[in-house]
Amino acid sequence: MIPTVISDYAATPARRRTLVVIAINFLLFATLIVWMFRVRDASSDWPIPFEFGSLLIIFAMASGGLCGSITMAVADNRAQKGEFEESIRWVAIAISAWLTFVFLEAVEWVRMIYLLELGPNTPFGMTYLAITGAHLLGIVLCVGWFTFCLTNVRKHDILASALYSHFLAIWWIVIVFVVYFPNMHPLANL
Repeated sequence: MIPTVISDYAATPARRRTLVVIAINFLLFATLIVWMFRVRDASSDWPIPFEFGSLLIIFAMASGGLCGSITMAVADNRAQKGEFEESIRWVAIAISAWLTFVFLEAVEWVRMIYLLELGPNTPFGMTYLAITGAHLLGIVLCVGWFTFCLTNVRKHDILASALYSHFLAIWWIVIVFVVYFPNMHPLANL
């Protein structure tokens, strides 16, 4: 017997479709990570570009992602209880949290491409931009989905979009541990 909490995540057709989208996204992201490791092994000059400032940015991004994910689940809970105005506020907070993430990602990209000159023409930049760019595209689609849910919180399946948001937040934490931490000198600029 599947616990009720888990069965709720597959209770509607929209949620089951979301789980399929998550599985496809997982395969894409896993392929990109494997590709990054292969490029890293083949590269003779792999840089260590991240320092303490990057650590602060990725912590803020992780906080924004987790906030966006959790607040969407709260919005669904409020909608299920018939508190639709409160649900709208929680969805707006979730959108704001993910948009903050997008802004901080843009700051990190500008630093990477223009300040450190690690753009798509370098092995590191190519893999970094592909992995974080795929994640960023997922966030943009998720924010669009949240906005769609905002148009009618009574009718739309908010938990389906929250599931995808959960996936993106967890995947960001994986990116932090696989891409950022191994390529970091945290005390370099202190």
